[in-house]
Amino acid sequence: MKYKALQYRYKAEIAIAKAELSNYFENPVAVGDHPHIIDSMDELVGQIAQAEEKLTALEYFIRYQDDIE
Repeated sequence: MKYKALQYRYKAEIAIAKAELSNYFENPVAVGDHPHIIDSMDELVGQIAQAEEKLTALEYFIRYQDDIE
């Protein structure tokens, strides 16, 4: 159960960041109101990468937990 909670958390973080990033690409009106657009987009890419890395680490741990000491 705790594994699933973490898995859902990381997948949600990925989905949220992807949705926000898509908004920057698809909604030019929102971009015009944002002077630091590249920094914000870079931060979202970083959030996606971090959540994906955590998800991969969690899946690895669950798969090989008996081998990890």
